[in-house]
Amino acid sequence: MLEKPATRKGALSRPPVSGFLRARSFGANVLHANLFHSCVGLIILLLASACAAPPIQTRPIQAEATWFVRLDSVVPSERPSVQYQHPAHWNEQDLFAILSRLFLEQRVGMMDEPKPVRDVFSVEDLQQILPSVTAAFQQALPHEWVAFAVIRKGGIEDSLVTSGGLFQEAHRLHIVIANHRTPLTKHSPELAKIQSNPLYSVHGSGGVLNIEPRRYVLAMKANWSGGHRASANEMILDYDGYLAHLRLTDRSPVTQQAPYPGQPGETRPVQPNGSSLSDDTLSDPSTMISRLEREIQQLKGQLADKERQVEQLKRDTPGSPQERLAPAR
Repeated sequence: MLEKPATRKGALSRPPVSGFLRARSFGANVLHANLFHSCVGLIILLLASACAAPPIQTRPIQAEATWFVRLDSVVPSERPSVQYQHPAHWNEQDLFAILSRLFLEQRVGMMDEPKPVRDVFSVEDLQQILPSVTAAFQQALPHEWVAFAVIRKGGIEDSLVTSGGLFQEAHRLHIVIANHRTPLTKHSPELAKIQSNPLYSVHGSGGVLNIEPRRYVLAMKANWSGGHRASANEMILDYDGYLAHLRLTDRSPVTQQAPYPGQPGETRPVQPNGSSLSDDTLSDPSTMISRLEREIQQLKGQLADKERQVEQLKRDTPGSPQERLAPAR
């Protein structure tokens, strides 16, 4: 009989080497893919938690249909170690002198035409919120900041929202503008987020916050306290130096102090032109602001007249200075 050719032991049970390598490679790819997706998910979770604002605690000062002022703080577990210089005592005239001069410079490219600056607050805005802002500063605890929002009618369905915050730290005034006349519908979820946290910015403040003269601006930076992809605009102001400059140059509605006639030791605010304010004006801040605005317009008119006189003198004077000094022939 013919014998069957011998086969090596275990030859039938051993899988092909190429198939084994393919299976091993497939398993490694699955493992790497799982690790990659896990890492991506962790990164997204960390970014989401970093962008989320901490929970806010609120103490209302005054809330109306078109504006509110309040004191905000983060919950104790999220509270930073920094302590603000609060309570702080401000008067409305000094705050008006600062806030009425704030403006936003719009960013433009190198080849673009320069755009006009925009005032942050209108006189109407300041007349409404300033009494409550000064009260909020006086009641603020060291971990609270002053938050505000002003909502104006922008159309049939839209509202124009300006919001931000104020706080004092190390004898410096921090001014934060998160939204500036941002158009939103009254049912917009973005409006609800601003009402929950006025430092929440929908798409930025719309420009760079600044004030003149700029040498009293110590720093400008992005503020991410609202926890959104767009940052608020924060300015740090040397307010003592700024107010001293305004009083020195006599171009401000900031009140100076003059003695009451016949009453030593008492003081009465005076206007930039030196005239004393009446008791009725003192009792009504809006009347005071309107009167001071008229004074400023008068000063501007006087300055324009002086400039016209200088130009007229230039036109009436013939020749250059050397020609005028030359002897007549």
